[in-house]
Amino acid sequence: MNSETHITDELAAYALNILDAEEAATVAAHLERCPVCQQELQTYQELIGLMAVTVPTVMPPASLKQQLMHGINQEKRAATAVAAPPSPSLPPAPTQTSWWHILRDWFQQRPILQPVLLLLVAVLLVSNFQLRQRLAEADRPAGFGTVTLSGSAETAAATGLIIISGNGLQGTLVVQDLPMLPESQAYQLWLIKDGHPTSGGVFNVNENGYRAVWVVSEDPLASYTSFDITLEPADGSAYPTGRTVLND
Repeated sequence: MNSETHITDELAAYALNILDAEEAATVAAHLERCPVCQQELQTYQELIGLMAVTVPTVMPPASLKQQLMHGINQEKRAATAVAAPPSPSLPPAPTQTSWWHILRDWFQQRPILQPVLLLLVAVLLVSNFQLRQRLAEADRPAGFGTVTLSGSAETAAATGLIIISGNGLQGTLVVQDLPMLPESQAYQLWLIKDGHPTSGGVFNVNENGYRAVWVVSEDPLASYTSFDITLEPADGSAYPTGRTVLND
């Protein structure tokens, strides 16, 4: 699958809700039929959510909202006023001001807030670059693949995905909507071949039920017939002992 078929350049702005109505509608239409971009949009939204809890809370002055809206309106009027008049022989072209550029310029005029914008842009660019790498690897048929895991009756809302690397020996397990466990318990991934389970890693999830786990195997991951995740003691087990919460 080629990265040109996706809207990776627009997803960051869409997650920030700074696209105009026409651009947002185009992105939304693409998302309805593209699972890859849906997953990447979720990543952007999670990163933006994490930033909200990692940046120290500061109570803004009561006048900040009014000043912000006044500054944005002034810049919109200035951008419209300096626009070159259309040629008499051509119909006037509609003037569109990108909310992203307005927001960027507003931050640039306020140096104290620039680190916040730079951090946000850096996070989104890194995530965008990682998506492009995954899409480029998807064009290489050797070893690349995914395994989808579904929840059991007690964890029906939970889902999992194993993304297998190009050489087939490494992968990334991503789980979401699993219950967070006490310190005495953990989840354990099992790689199963010919009825024999091999541990693929022990982990817990955060308060949102999310976790990404790096998986390394001596044998190609595609050679295993099934994958299970069970509930085990905190240090893991030599073989599955608890109930299964996710399987393929």
